Amino acid sequence: MLVGLNGDQSVQQLKGPGRPVNSEQDRAGVLAALASVDAVCIFTEKTATRFLAAAQPDVYIKGGDYTLDTLNQDERRAVEQAGGKIVIIPFVPGKSTTALLKKIMQL
Repeated sequence: MLVGLNGDQSVQQLKGPGRPVNSEQDRAGVLAALASVDAVCIFTEKTATRFLAAAQPDVYIKGGDYTLDTLNQDERRAVEQAGGKIVIIPFVPGKSTTALLKKIMQL
């Protein structure tokens, strides 16, 4: 399995100041340590379009805050043109970095 990972600069553009909490190298190291992960590719752009066009994944997984209609349509086309499938997985309630940061701020 190849995992595409947003680089620090793109995370900050998407999530705002103070993010990411952990560096791209640390996040990549945690992912790479998983037995099911063969490699991690850090991409610097705000969207994964170039990464997806190069990787041509069989399956592209996105979190539950997306639908096929709200997904970046360039990303969607890159996956579908290569014959890949897009799978939207649900969030686990209370298990997001944003929720954790809010909880910490209330302490």
